[in-house]
Amino acid sequence: MSEETKPPMPRRPEKRKPAPKRDLRKDDKAKLDQIDNDSLLLSLDEQACALLCCEYSPEDAAVRLGWDLQAVYDTLAQPHVRLFLKKAQDEFLKDLAKAKIRRMNKVGISRAAIEQRFWDLANLDPSETKGSIDGQVKALRALAEVMGYAKENDPLDGKTPDELKAIVAKGHRRLIEGKIDSPVN
Repeated sequence: MSEETKPPMPRRPEKRKPAPKRDLRKDDKAKLDQIDNDSLLLSLDEQACALLCCEYSPEDAAVRLGWDLQAVYDTLAQPHVRLFLKKAQDEFLKDLAKAKIRRMNKVGISRAAIEQRFWDLANLDPSETKGSIDGQVKALRALAEVMGYAKENDPLDGKTPDELKAIVAKGHRRLIEGKIDSPVN
C-alpha cells in the first residue's frame, strides 16, 4: 500500500483529569434527600421489579410482572430504585456476615480459640515435631502478630556491648528501655 491509501492512525484519547470535588449545593442536597426518602417508599410494583431482577434477570422479571422489557429497565434506572437496591445489598451483606460469625461460633472458632491453639503449638515438645522447633517459632510469631506485638522494635537493637553485658548480668528492664544511661556495675 502506498502512503496515500493507508488509513490514518487513530488518535489516542486525551487523558482527562478527574474534576475536583465540589461541595453540594443546597438544591443538590435536597434532591439527594428526596431520593433517599423515595427509596423508602417504593411502590409494590417497583419493589417487585427490583427484587425479581436481583433474584432472576430483567427478562424474567418482565415476564413475571407482565411488563415489557423497556419498562423494567426504566424502573431500574430510577435513582430511588437504585438506592433501594444498594441499601438491600448492604443489608444482605450484613446478614451474611452475621450468619458466618454465628456458624464460626458454633464450631468454636473465635479469636481466643485461635490464640489458644497458637499457644498450644508453641508449647509442644520438639520431640513431637520431628526434633525441630521451627513449628513452635512460627506459632509464636503468629501469636505475636495476632496480639499486636509483631510490630515492636527490638529493645536491644543499638545497645553497646557494655550495655548488653550489664543487661545480661543484671537482667534489668530499665536498662533495656534505655532509662539508665550507663551500665550498672
